[in-house]
Amino acid sequence: MQLYTFSGTGNSLHAARALAARFSDASIIPILRALRAGEVSTSADMVGLVFPIHALTFPWPVREFLERADFSSASYIFAVSTRECFAKVFDDIDKLLARQGKHLDAGFAFEMPQNYIPVFETYSAEECARTEEGMREALDRIKATIAARQPHRPHDPIWLFPLSHIMMPLVSAFFRKLRFPNMERSFYADESCTGCGICEKVCPTSKIKLAEGKPVWSDSVRCAYCFACLHYCPAEAVQIKGRKTAEKGRYHHPAIKAADIAAQKG
Repeated sequence: MQLYTFSGTGNSLHAARALAARFSDASIIPILRALRAGEVSTSADMVGLVFPIHALTFPWPVREFLERADFSSASYIFAVSTRECFAKVFDDIDKLLARQGKHLDAGFAFEMPQNYIPVFETYSAEECARTEEGMREALDRIKATIAARQPHRPHDPIWLFPLSHIMMPLVSAFFRKLRFPNMERSFYADESCTGCGICEKVCPTSKIKLAEGKPVWSDSVRCAYCFACLHYCPAEAVQIKGRKTAEKGRYHHPAIKAADIAAQKG
């Protein structure tokens, strides 16, 4: 089994590791590393994706991977979202796979701690513990389903159709094309920055470079909107203008270190 994952603050990488531990033959391959290798081709009979949800859908590096990867080796493909989502997310993955004559056999979603602090507060220790237990229970069910190679495609209720097929694409497009690009120009490091360079190391697209000991976000490099720079900064110095991020706390999965996130780039 090959598990391809993209992770900003560690939830999806932790979930991928926990899922891989339930199998004897599973390997984890960072999507970013696969994309940088050039030609992307799976080599396993069973292939899985583990990813967060950005703007109600899967992150753009996951989409790029799905558009470029050759899944010809796989006879069973599944996807795991570490955030509850509309079933349309899995339908969209299925459509991308259909371009090469493949389909998504199973899709799963469960909640992990929120880290989108421009809008939400970070979870309490009790909430984090509850979601961790929920993840373990969900992964036990997922393991049983994929080990038996059973189909598992969630379907949204009919009454959700206007939200999932009309509002969701519109809201997602608004975030991806307008709000996210505007927000990425609003990142900065406040006076508490020590120039440690962790933000540069964890940035998945190498958008951040240190200049005179301070991080600079390049306008010419695409942001992955993963918030790794913000949440892994030990001084909590990375902020977003106008979002009161200094007051929102920080979160990354405690089992995933900055070096683990940085290593995804290869």
